[in-house]
Amino acid sequence: MGFSFGYEMESAPGHLVVPPLLSKKITVTSAGNTNRWAFYGTRKQILDWLREHKDMVLENTAFSTSNVNTIQTHTEIVIDLQYITDAEQSYYNYFRSYFVSDYAIEKVKVEIRPRIENKDNMITTLCRVIVASGVRIGDIVDHLDREWHKPAASYYQQTVELFSDAPAPVCVLGADTPTSITVGQEAQQTRPPPSEEK
Repeated sequence: MGFSFGYEMESAPGHLVVPPLLSKKITVTSAGNTNRWAFYGTRKQILDWLREHKDMVLENTAFSTSNVNTIQTHTEIVIDLQYITDAEQSYYNYFRSYFVSDYAIEKVKVEIRPRIENKDNMITTLCRVIVASGVRIGDIVDHLDREWHKPAASYYQQTVELFSDAPAPVCVLGADTPTSITVGQEAQQTRPPPSEEK
């Protein structure tokens, strides 16, 4: 499996549709066929592509039709680094991967999608980064590089995570501020103090 990218179809995981004219935005939505953008390749290949397209914007829209784009959404985008099995991997590298993580040859999947907590809790990930909608790729690529190249979890940590319901580590680079805070049974709306006019 070489390097590939595009919108991943829900009905056929691994099947990517590359837009013929890639614009200045990667738009994902919870409705329609553009709910996931995916990369398949090594960390270096993916980071190189992101650096080449540093001015591209990641955007989460509420609707997939173009006539309702005037509605501003304030939802976050999830960037997941996921492990995939590589059919082209040699037996030597396969057995070696049990003892040492070699990020130069290890194939991964990076998935960019809208943040939907009930779906996010079901997806196993090596690293999850949450960003605000409208962020430039150039603003986050160095941080993604640091997060993706952290030392791999020990076998003990992996075993504990496997048998527990604890979510994977999450790094929040930018997110929307909450509009309400729930304390006990009541929800209180948060508003800035009114300005004093004279």
